[in-house]
Amino acid sequence: MKHFGTFSSIFLIILSFLLPTSPLSQGFQHEKMEIRGSDGNPLTLDSKLPYSPRRTCGACHDYEQITKGYHFQQGRTNGSGKIIIRDTFNPKYPWTLSSGMYGKYSPASMDASQLAKKMNRSPSEIDKSTFFFVQNCGVCHPGGGFGEYDRDDNLYYNEETKKFGYELSGGIPLLDGDYTSYSTGEPNYGAPWNKSGVSEADCLTCHLKGYQWRERGAALRGKFFKEGPAVGAGWTKLKLTQDEFENPRAEEITIDYAQKEIADFENLHLQILRRPPDENCWTCHAVSDGRKRGRQWNSDTDIHKAKNLTCLSCHPSDKEHNFAKGNTLQETVGEDLNNPMYSCEDCHYKGKDKKAPRHKHPFSPRHMKRIACQTCHIPYLTASADIVYDHASTGKTTLYETSRFLSNQPLDPMTSVPGLDPNIWYPAVQEIKGRIVPVKSLIVIYWGDLDENTKVVKPIPLWKIREVKKPPLKDDNDDGIPEANSPEEVKAFLKALKVKDKFGNPVANHPVLIKGDFLYRLDKKGEVEKMKHEQAHPQDISLSHNVVSGANVVGSRGCKDCHSKNSSFFLRKVLIDPYDEKGKPVYIEAWVRLGINKEKLTRLLMEQ
Repeated sequence: MKHFGTFSSIFLIILSFLLPTSPLSQGFQHEKMEIRGSDGNPLTLDSKLPYSPRRTCGACHDYEQITKGYHFQQGRTNGSGKIIIRDTFNPKYPWTLSSGMYGKYSPASMDASQLAKKMNRSPSEIDKSTFFFVQNCGVCHPGGGFGEYDRDDNLYYNEETKKFGYELSGGIPLLDGDYTSYSTGEPNYGAPWNKSGVSEADCLTCHLKGYQWRERGAALRGKFFKEGPAVGAGWTKLKLTQDEFENPRAEEITIDYAQKEIADFENLHLQILRRPPDENCWTCHAVSDGRKRGRQWNSDTDIHKAKNLTCLSCHPSDKEHNFAKGNTLQETVGEDLNNPMYSCEDCHYKGKDKKAPRHKHPFSPRHMKRIACQTCHIPYLTASADIVYDHASTGKTTLYETSRFLSNQPLDPMTSVPGLDPNIWYPAVQEIKGRIVPVKSLIVIYWGDLDENTKVVKPIPLWKIREVKKPPLKDDNDDGIPEANSPEEVKAFLKALKVKDKFGNPVANHPVLIKGDFLYRLDKKGEVEKMKHEQAHPQDISLSHNVVSGANVVGSRGCKDCHSKNSSFFLRKVLIDPYDEKGKPVYIEAWVRLGINKEKLTRLLMEQ
């Protein structure tokens, strides 16, 4: 037996090199498993049907319980599985239907479209359907939840009964946000759930190293939802084209379980990873968090990664696959869950992580109470991030990155300090819940319809803007892209919006422009007037990664790092408008955003 055990160990080690990936380093080996189709029957190497994660993994694991997790639901349900997405979810902003990405509208996004309500009165009210969402946004979601079930908790299409979900609830599909053929103003966009199949929760997205995330995205864009998991595992041959945004899109998919480059059909159990590696988390989060925050996750940019911490070190999961969340300003999904992650203080002061170093700061307790740890330990970032989303000027989203308006010189961001990394940019600082935290202030520009009673502005869908006969615009900042910024241009555009859309309904009753902290509208004389408006404030994005230590930390050189006449902390420039009436960027200083008056600022800038 001793010799057999030794031989087995050697065999498994050799096997780990022969197979594409191996979980041996995790000290875990999955049981032998049968790959099954949607009918529950085992598949073979010669099968041409896509495999089903629900039937394959769900044969042993509680698929229904796992897919209650917020990664799968994204606001469709709460932590207990109750459906909370609804047409009346947010009375103040009625176009926001949930707390998660599925239903929550955010103009601070490249995708400025709005999920259609379940029940609509006219095609004019429909921007994107659920089918559109799964097809175009599902690439960054693991499937399950909103990818399988409608808002009445019916499968969009049942392969066994050959029935659509709306047939069970007695609904009319034409104006049903889950089944409508309308999307982005196109009457024949379609929602062929019977052909695409539903998008099941794909366990291998997290539990298979080397998972083909981009290829799965191409399958979804091509409306091959049920084939997505097989594509991600590398068990298909794809014929690709590109969509209008130059993203890969599948035109044809052929199942081929003999392929072993990513996953081995006959030995998949030897490749299953119990703990998802960081690379699998990053396949989705690198895109959204990289663009929104300039986040990087490597040993050169984050001390935690340099000390061999992983994503799961700070974001452990419960049995429902709900990963611990931090206190972010924008991500509100899953806030009912009692699964918080450890704070900086928990690990570095309260000893919850025995390996975390303890450091006694020389600063007063008042500093530690008022200033969050990350404010000093994330002094700057080195990867460019999106800083402006202009949804107004062209009818399509124009984005500008931090490199366009920020630099390694926080006091004069339109210049750069020679010899320093030119990719460096400094975040803004803001007081949130009594503590000063670093944020990336994202500027969003869009046309809206003002409710004169509530003073709330409803964003106008971009498909309506594209169809309006737009007035000519000048390129005042010489970047090759015209922008709506002069009073004459804004006036002409506001007038142009007082028309009807292709379905005979007003584009806007009271058109306004949201831009640079202000709302612009026409007064009673037909001239442009502007006023402060809460929806025009910059969208603050939380920063919590790219943590540094040592000499790069703010305060490492003493009080003068902040308290001096040329303080890069209080006097750093914060962008609030990418182009004023003459096309010039507008900045304010950090102390203004913090609500500090000039008398107090004078004291703060004195050498301590």
